[in-house]
Amino acid sequence: MKDSYDLSDLDMLARDCLTRAGVGEATAQIVARDVALSEAAGHADSGFTALLRDIRLIRYGRLLPDAEVTITTPAPSVFCVDAGHGFAASAVSQALPAAILAAQTQGMVMVHLTRASDPGTLAGAMVEIAGANLAAVSLRTHGKGFAIRPMRRQVIALDAGAQTMLDALLAVAPPAADSPMGDPVAESIWLTVLDPRVTAAEELLAHLPEMTATPSAQGIALAPELLVQIVNA
Repeated sequence: MKDSYDLSDLDMLARDCLTRAGVGEATAQIVARDVALSEAAGHADSGFTALLRDIRLIRYGRLLPDAEVTITTPAPSVFCVDAGHGFAASAVSQALPAAILAAQTQGMVMVHLTRASDPGTLAGAMVEIAGANLAAVSLRTHGKGFAIRPMRRQVIALDAGAQTMLDALLAVAPPAADSPMGDPVAESIWLTVLDPRVTAAEELLAHLPEMTATPSAQGIALAPELLVQIVNA
């Protein structure tokens, strides 16, 4: 049996679970947005399942909720974001305003995130980029990728429908382990933020499937057993 929630309910639930785990309010708000948007869009492995994993990683000392983020710009179009073994969503959010401005000015920028938690869909950042009338494509070092079109709220998994040369390059990424054994989190990702009108990327974006991000009238289903696991993690 599953209970149904709307997007604001999911956001509130995720934020409460994070703050109960010792995450600061500002970081919890950013991460909860990613969790809620991912769950609502059907990317369950980046939603509450990922939240359970990350809370366990905090308990194990492998994910630092108060990590210090370092941002460098080796070139005007490149932002290097060192998450310091902290949350990917929080680290990217700190570089995002400057990255969006640079993309609007230059046509395209690259954000290289390192030493982070599993970034999942980076749904919050993706939606914010799309809201600035830009597109975004994220690629993991082991293959998994996501994209979003300008002015959309739906993040699309590239390995689940894009009929382009990227199909041959993308593979399903292995799930991140939540074992107490292991080093601090150190995932990495490349996020490209681009203006398709300047970069002539319409052809690539045209291959992305049309999807709706509007939750059903019945709400978004979530297993209560999963919530119990998160609270007790």
